[in-house]
Amino acid sequence: MENKKSSKKKIFISAFVMFTLGVLGFTKNVSAWGPERDTYTNSNPAEQAVFNSIIDNAAVGDERDFVRIVEVRSDGQKDDYVSDLKIRPGHDYEVYIYYHNNASATYNKVEESYRGVARNVRLSATFPQGLKAGESGEVAAIISADRTLVEKVWDEATISADEDVTLAYISDSAKLYNLGQASGTVLSSNDLFSSDGALLGYNTLNGVVYGCDEYSGHVVFQIRATAVIEPSSTFEMDKKISKDDGETWLDDIEMEPGTEAQFKITYKNTGTLAQTVTAFDTLEDGQGMEYIVGSTRIKMNGTERIIHDENGGGLFNGGIEIGEVQPGETVEIYYKVKLGEAATFECGKTVLYNLASVAAKAVGNDEVGVATSHDKVRIEVTRDGDGCLPTELPSTGPAEIVLAGVIVAGLIVGVFYYVNSKRTLRRLENEAKGGDLDKKEKI
Repeated sequence: MENKKSSKKKIFISAFVMFTLGVLGFTKNVSAWGPERDTYTNSNPAEQAVFNSIIDNAAVGDERDFVRIVEVRSDGQKDDYVSDLKIRPGHDYEVYIYYHNNASATYNKVEESYRGVARNVRLSATFPQGLKAGESGEVAAIISADRTLVEKVWDEATISADEDVTLAYISDSAKLYNLGQASGTVLSSNDLFSSDGALLGYNTLNGVVYGCDEYSGHVVFQIRATAVIEPSSTFEMDKKISKDDGETWLDDIEMEPGTEAQFKITYKNTGTLAQTVTAFDTLEDGQGMEYIVGSTRIKMNGTERIIHDENGGGLFNGGIEIGEVQPGETVEIYYKVKLGEAATFECGKTVLYNLASVAAKAVGNDEVGVATSHDKVRIEVTRDGDGCLPTELPSTGPAEIVLAGVIVAGLIVGVFYYVNSKRTLRRLENEAKGGDLDKKEKI
């Protein structure tokens, strides 16, 4: 029989648990638990270590229903934990798992051969990775231990959804809470969601749990529900050119022979699937541009790779393999060219087009085929001088003044001869008719 001091401590512990769970909020709801086992009460605990078999726990009621779930609202508030819940995409949920070694504290003593002490106590949890519309699944937990009347006990909470959802564990949300020094410890998700489970404990996670509710505790973890997105392998690509070493990127540019330019090909995975990517570029012979060897750079995930071979790593011949690109990631490919000298181009303006292509294939999904996208830049090259005639006459200078004088003098002479010839013609016509000339017309 326990002494008065132990009884007072037990009352305090029960009150603490009741307060804690009262704040969290609980409603009793029958769930699928197991195995069938002997049950106990607060006034009549077990005489050997056994877990979650008391049916009148002041805080949680029937301990066999020890897995429950609740929605965590955006402000952090929660309603009552329940054993059956409908989940919705875009919301977070918290799973609560209670554990309690039901042995009386009397059997934690050496004179009782420590038969109230459970060893190698572990907790293993599972939850579905997703649910189809109208489907239900189970969030389940198994408490296993050595030197107990029942080696394993288990329970589950049921979740359902009205639309397709995926479920994912929220990193570092699995924590143990009790009255010992281990309270607040983050449990390894690799252990918790494995078949072996994560070790529990009081002051340390050593797998030792004594009998009596003083050593009871709970584990919580959170999961996030997300709407199911149809698999897609979409992407965006763009081609730009710069003549100021990347200060300004344009689709259309004017240049002079013998100058350098830099191209940039940008690719972004806008789909939901990882993609393997290949990039191509057309730097054709006779186009008036020469690739600057060693200028190809590939930027991806914060790292830069430089291609040193004369073909840009295959960029201009068969394509350059970028590798696997995850959804949301961006790849940038840079390279430089030099325009040919003046003799390469005809006098006046020459328009060049440079085309790039990107091909992407979804990883692990043969139903999504290869997609290709193209983009080009326009380059206008101007050649003047170097044997080219001027395209227009200059507007000022001595030669222009002399020419203008000659033109004016020619016009004056032409007008004089025109007027004089008209007078002569009229005089001759008058003489032929026997008339006299008007005085104004006489010569």
